Amino acid sequence: MTPLVPMLLHKLAVLITALTLAACGGAEHVAPVEPPSVALPVVTASKAEVALGDLASGTVVADERVQLAARTAGTVRAPGLHEGQPVRAGQVLVTIDAQQAEGAVQQARAALHAAQAQQRQADADVARNEPLARAGGVSRTDLEQDQLRAQVVAAAVEQARAAMAIAEANRRDQRVTSPIDGAIITRHVRDGDIVQPGVLLLTVEGRDQLLFRFSAPQASLHAFASGATVPVLIDEREDQPVTGTVRAIVPSADPATRRYTVEISLPPDSALLAGMFGRVRLPANSAHSATAVTIPAAALTEQGGLTGVFVVGKDERLAFRWLRLTERFGDQVLVTSGLAAGEQVLARIDPSVRDGAHLVPVVPAQ
Repeated sequence: MTPLVPMLLHKLAVLITALTLAACGGAEHVAPVEPPSVALPVVTASKAEVALGDLASGTVVADERVQLAARTAGTVRAPGLHEGQPVRAGQVLVTIDAQQAEGAVQQARAALHAAQAQQRQADADVARNEPLARAGGVSRTDLEQDQLRAQVVAAAVEQARAAMAIAEANRRDQRVTSPIDGAIITRHVRDGDIVQPGVLLLTVEGRDQLLFRFSAPQASLHAFASGATVPVLIDEREDQPVTGTVRAIVPSADPATRRYTVEISLPPDSALLAGMFGRVRLPANSAHSATAVTIPAAALTEQGGLTGVFVVGKDERLAFRWLRLTERFGDQVLVTSGLAAGEQVLARIDPSVRDGAHLVPVVPAQ
């Protein structure tokens, strides 16, 4: 290697180092952006004696539930069918392979054709003999016998048509369709099973309307008049009560418990499923009092799908905190966990509020 090569390599290394240092030294330091200060009223979470009625337990149920049964005997053909599968009204779910049904249709069709041929012949005999009878060429008795035979054959044709309709209906019964939109909840048979008429095949539940069904004592029925709105506490989401509407009270009490079944129509919600457990607060006519933390409902907000409040810290910084809630009493909300009495929260929410913002407190308007 000539002495020139090491010298060039050395100069190249020095140049790269200098450029790197210059780039690092010239980069501007970007300071973190402070959330803007906000001037909003605050409110202090307080403890209060709340009169609470008893909680009545209930279940979310589908308004439509259909059990599909076989109407003909044969072998079940239902490949790929599974529980939980969505279905549409009119969709063929099960086919019952019944060779006898197809044979019965062909037999009834042949009998109908034969009867119609006899009817055509009988009508032709009557049409030919009526003028002959008027001219004396055929006795009146023979004509009456032809007319009677035509009537008997006509009745036979109607009987054959009825038999044909029954045979076609039996063939249609081989295809079991869903009468509603919904999902398959229970599959009672498997592909290849042999069934008889009346055997349960599938249970289908609708999803268009869900109900919350529970029982209430006679003394509480006044709070559940038809059309009244009722908050329903669903397990696993008690912080977000579902507001339903009373649809009906079954007008007959359970003889064992003396309680009446109440049905509440629930709003459309993809998170609600039939079978979910929940509770409804009964009116406080036989209530007990409890000490609970309450805040105004206007203080609530949602962040990332969670319901909570902006809590004021010691440094006047706002921090979002998720809360577990139960129900509302007027304009107040009962807090189960996440907030202690004496803590301050924003009294109302502004869209500009961000986690970590500095608070300039103001006195709420009276």
